[in-house]
Amino acid sequence: MRSHGTRFQVEQTHSLTGATLFAIVSGFCLYAASITLAADFTDVGYSALQAELGAGTPTGAGVSASQVEAPINDTSGGAAPIFMPNPSDAEFSGKTITAINGNPSGSFSGHATVVGRLFYGTTSSIASGISQIAGYDANSWFTGLSNPSGTATTGPTRITNHSWVGTGDTPTATGQILRLVDRQVHVNESIQVVGLANSSADSPLLGSAYNAISVGRTDGGHQRNTVSVSGDSLYGAVRTAPLLVAPESITSNATPVVSSAAALLVQTGHEAGLSLSNGSTAISGVGTIYNAERSETIKALLMAGADRETANQGTTADITDYRSAGHETANGLDDRYGAGQVNILNSYHILAGGEQPSLQQDGGDIGRFGFDYGETFGGLNGSARTASYLFSTSSDVTLFSSLAWNVGVSNNSALTTSRHRLNLSLFDLTANSLLTESTSDLDNSQNLYTRLLAGRRYELRVTAGETGNFSQDYTLAWRMEVAAVPIPGAVWLFGSGVVTLIGLARRRGTA
Repeated sequence: MRSHGTRFQVEQTHSLTGATLFAIVSGFCLYAASITLAADFTDVGYSALQAELGAGTPTGAGVSASQVEAPINDTSGGAAPIFMPNPSDAEFSGKTITAINGNPSGSFSGHATVVGRLFYGTTSSIASGISQIAGYDANSWFTGLSNPSGTATTGPTRITNHSWVGTGDTPTATGQILRLVDRQVHVNESIQVVGLANSSADSPLLGSAYNAISVGRTDGGHQRNTVSVSGDSLYGAVRTAPLLVAPESITSNATPVVSSAAALLVQTGHEAGLSLSNGSTAISGVGTIYNAERSETIKALLMAGADRETANQGTTADITDYRSAGHETANGLDDRYGAGQVNILNSYHILAGGEQPSLQQDGGDIGRFGFDYGETFGGLNGSARTASYLFSTSSDVTLFSSLAWNVGVSNNSALTTSRHRLNLSLFDLTANSLLTESTSDLDNSQNLYTRLLAGRRYELRVTAGETGNFSQDYTLAWRMEVAAVPIPGAVWLFGSGVVTLIGLARRRGTA
């Protein structure tokens, strides 16, 4: 874990758009020893990925990023917000960091600087190749999410990091902000990675957004579950959070670790084009988005790739009792750790397995690693209400599988939402029995984590969870590890041999 240097308590800031914001930090690091960085890279699977891919390791190059920050000063009297990372920091050499809504000359945020280092720094981030960063004050970012006509604004940003929490001045204001954020993901495939509070919380921004990726800490010292928005028909329900954790001592630092991992996956999915994806979509103002880099896909890849058990080198915090008594959630996660600790090696392997369609879409048996983007599902207009993914096992394996889909938000001023239910089940076809299922009524992810026996035939099955017909897209991601229990990525690689992108792509057969 990184040593902590100068500390400060961030001040409350007041928004003209109806929100109160806090940077989620009680102290933060101004430096990090190289040995600690190496340990951190090992803990999230990056060192193993580098050992596997060498010069071909993705860096986030070409991925447009944004960093949204709460101002560190009190702006209630009209003072200009101070929110930008220091562009002169050595970690930002060769990068262009643009203050979209202005920042007082010569005044920078130490909090934003540390977050930026972990998100896109040249030596302290696994996404060192990110070179174009847009910096926003959170209040101004909100106001820029809609055009005068009420439609969503568009732009090239694929990943936005939010290391802050907040609440609207009224529940209505909070609900509107959450809808705007969820719409950006749904309409523009703009991935939002959001930090949770470092303790119990009453701040629903932005951890209560459905389509965001919520992040906590491996030591579990963060809020559990989303924060209810009183009286809101959509965000009033309390759901599972976080979805992922990272090995950092505060959530402000954990969040950009996950953002950087997402950047590597986006780069890989985009550059691979149709070699990993079976399709793409063109979004005006954004560009071509391949199935492998969609928001649902990145979320599912990160969740299915996460470590449910860790042996960290950079921190004493570890996951040792995943889903122990009283901690399993309705959607198959742990209420403390979500899907577990982010592991870019595992997630990369899933992505490199390529898109593999369901039986109903003329797919064959799936391989040990892979994903599928289901574009139309739910029974409307003749679409399928069941999607089957078949495979056989030649050895005992541990299955990790995550199903993710977005809540729909209309692209107009009404911000009308639609939330559909999908379920995920696993059947032992050899024994003709249901083994396990994830059927949460509230969450928009379902997750399976279970041991499978050798010499069996299995079916992963996605089903509609509503009686009426609807239309919904989704991504299902999976991996099957031969190890009897989840182990850190570096150890897995040691016993597995070198597997490249080319070697994994389109691989099929028995597990």
